[in-house]
Amino acid sequence: MTRHERTRPVAGATARVSARAVFLALVAAAWAVTVLVAQEGPTRLTLDDAIRIAKDNNPQFLSQTNDMAAADWAVRSAYGAFLPNINASGSMSFQEAGVQNLGTVSFGAQSTDWYSSGYSLTFNWNLNGNTLFGVRNARASQDATSARIDAAAFTLESAVTLQYMTALRAGDGVAVAQRQLDRTRQNFQIVQNRVESGASAGTEGKQSEVDLGRAEVALIQAEQAFRTEKLRLMEQLGIALDEDVELASGFDVFEPTWQRDELVSVALEAHPSLNALTAAENAARAGVRQSRSAYFPSLNLSTGFRGFTNQALSDDYLLNTAGSSRRSSYNTCMRWQIIQEGIGATLPGVDQGSCGAPQLTEEQNQQVLAGNDVFPFDFTKSPLSLSASVSVPIFQGFSRQRQVEQAVGFAKDAEHSRRAEELRLRREVTEAHGILSSAYRIVRIEERNRALAEERLEAARQRYAIGAAPSAGSAVVGSSFLELLDAQTSMATAERDYLNAVYGFHQALARLEAATGRSLRTGGAGGAG
Repeated sequence: MTRHERTRPVAGATARVSARAVFLALVAAAWAVTVLVAQEGPTRLTLDDAIRIAKDNNPQFLSQTNDMAAADWAVRSAYGAFLPNINASGSMSFQEAGVQNLGTVSFGAQSTDWYSSGYSLTFNWNLNGNTLFGVRNARASQDATSARIDAAAFTLESAVTLQYMTALRAGDGVAVAQRQLDRTRQNFQIVQNRVESGASAGTEGKQSEVDLGRAEVALIQAEQAFRTEKLRLMEQLGIALDEDVELASGFDVFEPTWQRDELVSVALEAHPSLNALTAAENAARAGVRQSRSAYFPSLNLSTGFRGFTNQALSDDYLLNTAGSSRRSSYNTCMRWQIIQEGIGATLPGVDQGSCGAPQLTEEQNQQVLAGNDVFPFDFTKSPLSLSASVSVPIFQGFSRQRQVEQAVGFAKDAEHSRRAEELRLRREVTEAHGILSSAYRIVRIEERNRALAEERLEAARQRYAIGAAPSAGSAVVGSSFLELLDAQTSMATAERDYLNAVYGFHQALARLEAATGRSLRTGGAGGAG
């Protein structure tokens, strides 16, 4: 066999190992890409998607949802208190032969080693006031926990909605800044053409260039503000958002037609935060009833099954002990026989007839050894025990009174908190309703102002573009340029004011939704435009 032939199997094994390594590397790469994509946020995000993602990933909200599992198990535990406690135990021990001492007291020598084992199965059932009222208290606490989580979910939804709108406003601010920059560039081009033709002074060209630079700075600032608001939205969602994520939802401005009293009633009937405080009040009142149950008597029942084994390790010890016991019985029997023969009468309770042999037979010795073979599971059962007790608490150092008063205080605090929340919601709904109505009117006014500013800008631009001839005098030209600058400033202000008015309306609507505890938004595309 040549060297080339000898190395060929090794090359084949290497090829197989390399193929396996490539396959594993591809699998690992695909898994890494999948994990990376899963960790990254979506590239197109609606408001509903944002709320759903936040409920799945927001750390503060998830930390509150974790309380539900403990509340559920508290209810199961309260029902389980009506069942007996069951305890099972087992033991094994070894005792070496020798003298047993307790301090200076000696209990004599133990002649052999011992194996011991035992088992115990105990049942204990207790019924008291805490058990009787525990289920109601646990269920009230469960309802309070569920209501608190619902309130946290609504609060998170409101916060995400508000931040989504803030980010959307920042995005519309970028569009406004871009339009302002486009208009400024158009004005700059008009001014430059007039300056080059000698129809306008060079200072107007410099001023238009300054205005262009300011518009560029405003666009940069708007873009940075948009990035910042998206980062804040990412914090609310609990995941990383792509830098170029598209906020796909839009909101229309509409005339609010809700009646204030109707919205107040809705808020007082089903607001999540009010429901949470009402459930907390119910839980506190259940706690009062459970605290007062400490005055009730308690009943306790217990029983158990037990068994044990004791096995000596020395066969000689067992046979000697059994033989000694047999000889002692034989000697006693013989003495009574002699006494009966001496008095010539039969004594009651004394066996008649032969006393047997003074020594154990081989069969009896084997029975003794077989009876010792019990370790570890050939238990000797202990007699059944059953106990019942009733205890009546009489005086416990005023601890029960203190616990009851604390529970009553908690219940009163919960009631005050619930009433305070009702007053707050009534005030919030009334105030938010008025703000929303005002915001709607402001939007319509600003919308008209924007249209007028746009018309004025277009007229000023046309007049400046065709402006007076140089022979007409510089005063007219300068006045036309100032009019263009003023119209451009008015247009920028009108667009910003309209943007603020639109999102002021949406924020006022979000505030009203937060106050009423339900969504009032009709949806639809739009935004600032």
